[in-house]
Amino acid sequence: MTTKPRPDRLPDLTPKQPNGVGMAALGLAVMAVLASLTVIGIPFAILIGLAAAICGLIGRGRVKRGETDEGGPALAGLIVGTTVAVVCLGLTAWFVNGLSHLHDRPEDLVSKGAKYGGTPLAAGQTARYRDGLRVTVGKARRVPNLPGDVALGKDELTYEFAVTYVNDQKKSVRLASNGIDMEQKVLPGNLTPAGPMSPTFDRKNPWFPDDLAPHQKVTVKLHVNVPPGSTDLDFTCSPTDYRDDAHWVLSLR
Repeated sequence: MTTKPRPDRLPDLTPKQPNGVGMAALGLAVMAVLASLTVIGIPFAILIGLAAAICGLIGRGRVKRGETDEGGPALAGLIVGTTVAVVCLGLTAWFVNGLSHLHDRPEDLVSKGAKYGGTPLAAGQTARYRDGLRVTVGKARRVPNLPGDVALGKDELTYEFAVTYVNDQKKSVRLASNGIDMEQKVLPGNLTPAGPMSPTFDRKNPWFPDDLAPHQKVTVKLHVNVPPGSTDLDFTCSPTDYRDDAHWVLSLR
């Protein structure tokens, strides 16, 4: 005896609706790929790729709800559209970042406030250059006047401070002709101080080398004679002739 199947077990013979949103996702994804092949089209590829991803999500939702069984185009549109949008966003970010640093030079100062005309650095602070060279100027301290100093004026005092170079890169750096390109003034008055001068001074106080080797560190002590009543030493220097000047103000009190 043959029995008829129960109505709730009959196969669903209702025709499925075509997944138009999924097909739109696939079409938009193809358009995004084509747009991304040109520089001008990259911004449009981002927008079209995002639209393809959204349509793909909607199309996948229709498949999960059983409204259609055409899930392939929606999935392909979702994957391709998302990939194109992400890649083009990355390229755009890279391009914008490159434009923002278009005029950067390896010799530019990157330390905040170190450039002349801005807020000067204080004793012990470091000026960092983009290529890895660092300059640190120490605290100025009173030292005895140098015997036989022909540049020492009446009642002038002698101060000493250290300048340290560190070359944090894998190539040598050619320093300025005298090892340092510098200007010094004392406040108040903006007077230019004189340095100690005697037959024995240069022999007892080594100077900077002509070249700073990779990862080399050199410290040189500088001396200045300042008139009485001076409060600060305005010190500006550049390790090489072609670098930005770095600026310090050292207290003499």
